[in-house]
Amino acid sequence: MHTANYTTSSQISDQINGDDLVGKLLFDRYEFTKNLNKNSSAKANLPKAEYIFNRDHEAIITFNGLDFVVRDNQVIGIKGLSLSNEVLAQITKKLVFLDRVQYYYSEKSNLTYLNPNMDIQDVKYLDKQFFSALKILNATVRDISAFTKKQNPSLTVEMNISKMRQPNIDKSVEKQSFQSLVQLAR
Repeated sequence: MHTANYTTSSQISDQINGDDLVGKLLFDRYEFTKNLNKNSSAKANLPKAEYIFNRDHEAIITFNGLDFVVRDNQVIGIKGLSLSNEVLAQITKKLVFLDRVQYYYSEKSNLTYLNPNMDIQDVKYLDKQFFSALKILNATVRDISAFTKKQNPSLTVEMNISKMRQPNIDKSVEKQSFQSLVQLAR
């Protein structure tokens, strides 16, 4: 069994505060919707859809004081913990799925806002799914962080991560081709 241990600092070009990034995504979408309700010309200021974990280079993304080391859309370690590749794969599966879901719904919501025949109920549903994905992502990283507060944090994470349920927000996004967004825009 191979384990990854990121207890020492290495040359990593990006350090991202994940808590702030999620907060910004939530705030931007909320403010856009609020302004859109007041002023229909607010469509010009669509909030930018942004991935959290999808990085083309190695980066550290910090949530709740935990430094997740990511590269190529995978969690390759958590600083200070010695975790097996299997556990890192499980963490990746949960977090990257939620990241894809929030990005998908942000993009789809933006495209729906631009549609002159938009249905406000569709928009509300898309925004609700976007907010839900980020809320579940926050809860997931908070749970992982709580595991590290116990005695022997690496072992506690190893033992408990498989007990965490896979996020159940929208499995169709997991299989959906993001090319459909391009088709929707046409």
